[in-house]
Amino acid sequence: MSKKIDRRKFLKDCSLITTGTFLAGSSTLTSSQVPEKATKGTIVIDPEPQFEISPYFYMQFMEPLGSTDGSVDAAWDYDRDDWREDVIDAVKDLAPDTIRWGGAFIRNYKWREAVGPVKDRPPMYNYVWGGMETNRVGTHEFNDFCRRVGAEPLIAINLLSDGIKGYWKTSHNENRSGDAREAADWVSYANDPDNKERLGHGHRQPFHIKLWQLGNETSYVCDRGFTLDQACEKAYEFSKAMKERDPSIHITGWGDVKNPADLCQRNPGIFLGHLPAVL
Repeated sequence: MSKKIDRRKFLKDCSLITTGTFLAGSSTLTSSQVPEKATKGTIVIDPEPQFEISPYFYMQFMEPLGSTDGSVDAAWDYDRDDWREDVIDAVKDLAPDTIRWGGAFIRNYKWREAVGPVKDRPPMYNYVWGGMETNRVGTHEFNDFCRRVGAEPLIAINLLSDGIKGYWKTSHNENRSGDAREAADWVSYANDPDNKERLGHGHRQPFHIKLWQLGNETSYVCDRGFTLDQACEKAYEFSKAMKERDPSIHITGWGDVKNPADLCQRNPGIFLGHLPAVL
């Protein structure tokens, strides 16, 4: 039986072999081998790493994609009521260090609808991607998936629907936005050993989820979400509430730069990074 090869080690080894072959068959030199007066056209390769790269960059994400879902419902085996084993195996081979829960979908996601007994989980309209979402996969199942594939879970929270007012009163007359209290309660549900909601659902051990993201894509202009100032204000409000529940969590945020040709007022955007520095 052949031994399974670790993907990252394989790619690293291949790059070293390729570089070595290239060096052996050309005049390419490493920086330590370059003469004081290098000839014109000499290629210099310095393989010494210049910066430490965070393992969290090797990331994938999971998002319910509604009527065309290819990442959540399609990965769930409803006959066995568990994750499909071939999906687990495939993701193990990909070896992501981190998997994020939610993208644009998080703008209308209510996390409490997808925890507790399955029979009590209400389906929801998927206002982003169309169709209905069963909520069969929620916080418990996502955390289990991450642990089984060896990835760190990262959860994106509903940041007042990223300021997009269409989710505050939907076509079905629902308010699908989430406030700071709801986000903080999610942190407690996941990480507080004594959280009554999670204990009531039969899960005694906390999930110890340390990575959290504020919304999906914030700081748009016009009718497409928060302004820069609003994004900063809400980021501070939400991160403060969440870290009061668990000071050890890491919080990240997102921002954009609008196209200068946009007829609306240009918003320079914001990238929040790890927010303990902001607090």
